[in-house]
Amino acid sequence: MGIIEGMGQRLKSAITIVLTTCLLASCNAGNANVETKVTAKETVITNTPMPEPTSAPGYPEFKYTISEPDVDKPVGRTRTVTFYRDGNPIYGKITVPAGKGPFKTIIISSGLYAYLGRYSGKAKRYSDNGYAVIEFHFQNGTAPEPYADPEYLGDFIYDQVLDLYSIIDSMEYFPEVDKSNIYLYGHSMGGLVTSYAGTMRQDEIKGLILVDPSFYAADFMHFQFEKKITTDIYPLISECNIPVVIITGTEGSFGEDPTFFDEARAAFPDCRYEIIEGADHRMDGAASDQVVDRSIEVMEAWEK
Repeated sequence: MGIIEGMGQRLKSAITIVLTTCLLASCNAGNANVETKVTAKETVITNTPMPEPTSAPGYPEFKYTISEPDVDKPVGRTRTVTFYRDGNPIYGKITVPAGKGPFKTIIISSGLYAYLGRYSGKAKRYSDNGYAVIEFHFQNGTAPEPYADPEYLGDFIYDQVLDLYSIIDSMEYFPEVDKSNIYLYGHSMGGLVTSYAGTMRQDEIKGLILVDPSFYAADFMHFQFEKKITTDIYPLISECNIPVVIITGTEGSFGEDPTFFDEARAAFPDCRYEIIEGADHRMDGAASDQVVDRSIEVMEAWEK
């Protein structure tokens, strides 16, 4: 078992034990480059005539390249997609509703070392309810053999934030995506990644769906290279002015410590809290459908 993602004892007095015992319970796989300049508020594709953005105070400015994704023929309502960041592939897929778009869209960021397809049941249920869904596999998202947890978690999370940024940028290539209605969904460690990206690019995002997110891991984000993102997650998300829902379960983080998400709930300016009876950290089985249904109810309330 790994150290960062799982569900063990998470009280601060016992967090070191958590980090040594409990990770994988939640998760378990172009054309010419278009140079992009990304800031907290706006993405500029440099070969497109757009005004130069200004960085929001306190947010980092990231630079990387994206390329037009490769999209396969559909199988049913799903197509496999290869996105690109800095010339490297990010494997994913898009599932769309029946009918004609553009559709409200949900981008799913997975838990640590989750395989591509881990959330396909949820993607289908969302698409059956009118949402296009993007699933993708982080470039660093495959567990090493033999298994080892990320030694430099800060660099690891930063790379995943860049991957998510690249997926957001790449929505410009999908006419079926309603760019004014993009939601970010993050589970477990993906909830931490989503919180970074969603806060720093909130002008482009409609809302955040955070499923048993691993906020506590920010305390253990060490860096081998230059520190590009803050480890002070709660002050950062206090600047997130889009709506957020945190979904947990009575057998998940809430079940271990009913106060586990209190600090995050207090930090987000607009945060709903949903507790699913009997659901654990993985949110499988009946809990999977409840996560989708509860989040749809929340998104519909946000849209009123």
